[in-house]
Amino acid sequence: MKQKVADMKEFALDPATLPEADILGLAQTGQLLRAERQTSENGIPAFISREDWDRTQARFGACGRDSGDLLTALEKAVQRLMGHAAETLATREAGVVSAILSARTDLFDDGGSTYLSFLRDATHPVACVIIGSRPWLTTEGA
Repeated sequence: MKQKVADMKEFALDPATLPEADILGLAQTGQLLRAERQTSENGIPAFISREDWDRTQARFGACGRDSGDLLTALEKAVQRLMGHAAETLATREAGVVSAILSARTDLFDDGGSTYLSFLRDATHPVACVIIGSRPWLTTEGA
């Protein structure tokens, strides 16, 4: 699976090399939420934990945004984060991706770390990314 971003950088993921999580089950129980309305062709589905969604809503919802506006802003943040990931990963051998990348952002805290945890779904051989305030592998849902 390849992820292509707006500046046409791309990186390849081999789901077999990624840690496994029950993405589908966690999404069905509401513990994971889509961080985008649609995944682009050849894209990687992006998710956010319910806890981080609630945190983001509390942080930015006071700005008068409804959940639709907040989702639009989150989608833009995800695109930027995936662009940074592509810049980093495009120079690596195809399929060789660290399971977790981080960047300093203001998404969850002022100047805090935002983590991109690359995983594969336990029931389908699909690579996914969970954007969060901490690495997914250290959370209770992992």
